[in-house]
Formats: sequence, structure tokens, C-alpha cells
Amino acid sequence: MTRKQEITYHIIFWILFIAMDQFSNYVLRDYHNPDLWRLIATLLFTTLEVTIFYTNYAWLAPRTIPQKNWAQFLGGIIALIFAFAGLRYFLEEIVLFQFTGMHNYTADSRNFLYYFYDNSYYALRILIISTVLYLIKKLVTTTGQLQELKIEKKQAQLQNLKSQLSPHFLFNTLNSMYSDLYDTSPKLSEDILKLSEMLRYVTYEDENDRVFLKDEIVFLKNYIDLFQRRFDNKLKITINFPHAVSNEQIPSLLLIHFVENAFKHGILDDPEKPLSILLKTEGNRLIMKTINFYKTQTSYEEVGIGYKNIRKRLDLMYGQDYKLNINNENGKFEAELKIPML
Repeated sequence: MTRKQEITYHIIFWILFIAMDQFSNYVLRDYHNPDLWRLIATLLFTTLEVTIFYTNYAWLAPRTIPQKNWAQFLGGIIALIFAFAGLRYFLEEIVLFQFTGMHNYTADSRNFLYYFYDNSYYALRILIISTVLYLIKKLVTTTGQLQELKIEKKQAQLQNLKSQLSPHFLFNTLNSMYSDLYDTSPKLSEDILKLSEMLRYVTYEDENDRVFLKDEIVFLKNYIDLFQRRFDNKLKITINFPHAVSNEQIPSLLLIHFVENAFKHGILDDPEKPLSILLKTEGNRLIMKTINFYKTQTSYEEVGIGYKNIRKRLDLMYGQDYKLNINNENGKFEAELKIPML
């Protein structure tokens, strides 16, 4: 749903809603106040409805429903009901009364309990409608994003099929090389085994949306080890991974983006500016943080296609229940990711 479509639907909704409301008032109520008073009161009343509608639609619901913070959502709804009743009383029974000398409610019905009870109906109906419309919008948006990601994934898989040799041929060739070199060159054979495991992991786990955290850690360690071997173990890297993890799951091949990005752009041979990779768990959340320095003339923007795709994937899987913080200044790049484990 585009922004223009959303605005159009909302305009149509409000036209129909206000028209039906006024028709109901005209049929069911016996007005005693003058037409001008009713016009002003209607404008104030409608303004209050619009205000609490969009307070819930654009602020409360998006900050509570995706995270399933039902207690906060319910507390916010109750607060909006009180706010609606309080503001209506102030505008109609105090401000408007000062100018016109007329009340909307009789003296008996202006007591707190009855006034709140009567106005809770008007507030609650508009809050229910705004919540339903928010859920419809979220469903439409999520469905569209999911379809887009499926198309992108199919295109990527097709491109991989076009550009790669048979994985089984590569696996068998690497395993054969590993066997041949096991006795004569144990270090080289170990690197070949790691490469084979990485290739197998990328080929098959890419088809899954979730993987075990322990398998992802092994993949990261193999990647870092092979990078170190490529530069004769001269890279200045500080690594801190959890020693023991159980069967927690995370999105597949998510963490490698941060490590690969740091290796690609970072300064790796300066003992005073080592690359730092931290991975830890806190409760049911996984925290990953990378810090690397880079040459100031290097273009290093967070808005690159890599981070855009990462954010899109995280939005689809977690809504707002994650944090991805990027800090890029003075030749130092920091990326910190916090996600719930599945």
C-alpha cells in the first residue's frame, strides 16, 4: 500500500464515518441548542475523534502491538479514553460554555462517573476502528514485503545456479584434496576442510530461514580463520564468542554480513586499531558488535545496499523488536545488532 493510497482510503473512511454519525444524530436526537452551537460542538467533537484515532494508529499501536506489549497497549487505550473525556469536558462544558452560556450535558449528567461512562463509548469505538485499520495496514505491508523478499530470493537462487558449478562436484573435489594432503600438509588440509564446510553451509543453509546459533558461530570462526591464513596470521583481530550455546536459532547467514563488511573495509594490520568482533547472549537476546577503523578517504556509508537489505529482512522477521545501531565517524565504524533468538 502506497502512502497516496493510504491517504485516499482514510479520506473516504472519514467522510463515511462523519456522515453516518451525523445522520444518526439527526434521526435519534432531539436538539435544543441553536444550530451554531451544534456546529461548533460537532467540529470540536470530530477533532477529538481524529486526534485519538491517529494517536493510536500512528503512535501507540506501532510501538506496542508488534512487540506484543499488551499491557502497555491496554494502558495506552485507557489513557486515551480518559484524555478524550477530559478534553471534551474542558472544550464543551467550560470553554464553549463561556462563549455561549449553554452546556451539552445536563447538570445531573455532568458528574464524573456518568460523563466518563458516556464518553468511553465514543472513544472506545474510534480506538477499536483505528486498531483494526492499523492491523489491516500491517498485514498488507507485511504480505507485500514477504512477496518482494521471495521474488528477490528466487532471483538470487537463479543467479547462483547460473554462476556456480555443481556443489556436489566441489564438495567431492575438496574432500578428495583434503584426503590427499592430510598426511603431507596437515595445515593446508585443515583449511580445505574448513572451506568445504563453509561451502556446504552456504549452499544448504541459505535455503532455510533459520539456523542454529552454534552452527553460525562455527561458520564465522572458519571464515575468520581462513582470512587469517590468507594473510599469514598477521591480522590484528580481537574476537569474543560465547563458549556454550544450546539450541537457539537465528536468521540464516545474518551475522556474516557484519564480519565480511568489517574485513572488506577495515584496517586489519594496525595493532593500535584492531578489528573487534563481539558476540554474546543476554537472556533470550543475541548481541553482535563489530568495531573497525578505516581510511578516512574511503567511502563507507551505512545506506549501502547491504544494510538496506539487512534492515528489510529484520523488519520483516522482528517488526520493531530489534535494534541495529550504526555509528560512523572519524574513521571508526561501529555496528551493533540486538535480536531475539528464536
